[in-house]
Amino acid sequence: MDFDNMIWDFDGTLFNTYPQMVSAFVKALQKMKIDDVDIDPDEIYEQMRIHSLGSAINLFAARLGLDESKLKYNYQQYEVDLVQLSKPFDDIEDILKQTVDNDGKNMLLTHRNHTAINLLEKFELDKYFTDYVTSNDNFKRKPDPESLNYLVKYNQLDRYKTVMVGDRLLDVRAGENASTETILFDPDYLIEVTGNPDLIIHKFDEIKNKK
Repeated sequence: MDFDNMIWDFDGTLFNTYPQMVSAFVKALQKMKIDDVDIDPDEIYEQMRIHSLGSAINLFAARLGLDESKLKYNYQQYEVDLVQLSKPFDDIEDILKQTVDNDGKNMLLTHRNHTAINLLEKFELDKYFTDYVTSNDNFKRKPDPESLNYLVKYNQLDRYKTVMVGDRLLDVRAGENASTETILFDPDYLIEVTGNPDLIIHKFDEIKNKK
């Protein structure tokens, strides 16, 4: 692959937030009096990873006869604190630094709110980023390319030398829709790949020195 700039998803890509998200989901179900025997953390994780948090809420609310809005509210009450325990994946800082050292730019594109930027600051990774798009910016959600097109245009990136990196197919589709290159990060081989990501990786050291 030949790219200068990297546009990064956050959850499950830059930071391994899923353990905390699953824990918050389990606590939300327990608060709603769901018996532990009916709670499968692995299934919750897979639903979040392959699809989305929203689909996990829809699925388990329907299956267990719960109010979706109440489940979402309870989840958010636990997640806001638990997510602060998340850490970046191995080799992330090396790749971010490599991009900057090679005169490229790193961008953040996430459906998460400003919490993502706070975590980057906590681990002193924000210094490698030029620009951010979070849910607070109210762009259309991926795979719509609106937010990618904004980052490309506003920061004067060559879209053909820019790669979208994410852990779900919607990240790949967003990149394809914006005519950037794409990298799918699939650390546990869960994604049944459709479409044509330019590269599929399972550890981040696979893209060290790719440029």
